[in-house]
Amino acid sequence: MWADDPGALEISEAEYDQLPDDLRKLIEVIDGNIIRCQSGSAERSDVARRLANKLEGAKPTDPCTRVSTDIDLHFAKRRNRDQGFSFRRPDVTVYRCVERGTKVTTGDALLVVEVVSPGSVYTDTVDKLAEYAYEGIPVYLVVHLDANLYVKMIQEYRLDWAARVYRLAETHQEIVILERPFAVSIPFAELDG
Repeated sequence: MWADDPGALEISEAEYDQLPDDLRKLIEVIDGNIIRCQSGSAERSDVARRLANKLEGAKPTDPCTRVSTDIDLHFAKRRNRDQGFSFRRPDVTVYRCVERGTKVTTGDALLVVEVVSPGSVYTDTVDKLAEYAYEGIPVYLVVHLDANLYVKMIQEYRLDWAARVYRLAETHQEIVILERPFAVSIPFAELDG
């Protein structure tokens, strides 16, 4: 267990909830297994923040939606299947409004965004692609940066509900234009700053 053995690789939800915030932000958990998260570059963080701000500015007032960065997104379907505690922390999450203080679950999520960094390519484009699709999140955006840390392209995946897999709907270049979960158009130059 985490509390008794600092070298352990597993943690329960109760143990996770007891961790100080500075430790919680360093990990994600899949089926109770701890996955260490690395901070990305300042440019990567800026792109995520600017994208969240643009989505926040475009969201409708009704139905009630929220846009947040770096929040724990608790897996609902995986938990029901395996009884395992799992969450990821997308760079940006658009979700249905929940009661204050309530944990956000994948059932609440309408769109998630991951900004790829050199160490997260496989996780963001393979693992999370499968996990988010299984959880039923309708739209997944993967933001790719070029060698100079400017937005190179944004891949938009939409959920094929019957197969429960993502299909690449669009590869955006220079501007991202979304229809779901609400209409928004964002030039890449506004994300790069």
